[in-house]
Amino acid sequence: MLFSPGLAGPRTQNTAWAEDLASRGYVVAGLDHPYDSAATVVDGRVIHTRVHATGSDEEDLRDTIGRTAIRAADLSFVRTQLGRLDRGEISGPLSGRLDTDRVAVTGHSVGGAAALQAARQDPRFTAVVNIDGHPYDPDPRPYHQPALGITNPIAPRDNPTYIPRLEHDLAVSTTTSYRVTVPGTAHLTFSDAALYLPPLPALIGSVGRTEGPRITADITAAFLDKTLRGEPGDLATQLSRYGDLTIY
Repeated sequence: MLFSPGLAGPRTQNTAWAEDLASRGYVVAGLDHPYDSAATVVDGRVIHTRVHATGSDEEDLRDTIGRTAIRAADLSFVRTQLGRLDRGEISGPLSGRLDTDRVAVTGHSVGGAAALQAARQDPRFTAVVNIDGHPYDPDPRPYHQPALGITNPIAPRDNPTYIPRLEHDLAVSTTTSYRVTVPGTAHLTFSDAALYLPPLPALIGSVGRTEGPRITADITAAFLDKTLRGEPGDLATQLSRYGDLTIY
């Protein structure tokens, strides 16, 4: 599994989720995106984020569209490097131990949008999980991977374009895809932020500090166990345990 964090976020922002999935047998590779993530260390040099608000909604949207495209390319690059690692072209403790024929691309917030875009551009990905991310691909084309969107119950008045755009991007998958809206969650429920931020429902939801990361991992695992491992059982029934389910 490849993971892209939220805007200006570090790859460690979903450590609890990643460790839970690793305990189930998945290898989780988190990305820091240079000039986007808060700080990225490259050859001993620290590259700080250049993410900032311009004061113009139009310019900020343009920047986010460009940033999402770069993240999608980063995800494909790391997929290539993991293949080289598995073949022994890059030395490391995971050489020869990776199943690179079954790779999911995932992300939170803008990272989830980048995951969807990466799946469309790179058929080597087997499945895609968008964790509460508004899509930003200006030209979403059909893609073959099953997709899962996990969302908070955001009201149309708060963001009228998010859910319709996500529904469209899930629907252009040529195979069955899913959206699960989890009651009692907020945008940061799906990250480690719920473990340490003040207990304000607007920030971290009302499901409890540890419940958010646990639910996120359980939903992700149910989807990946079916799509990557081919485990038996009805995925729609499993996913419906966690919230309102829409199937495309």
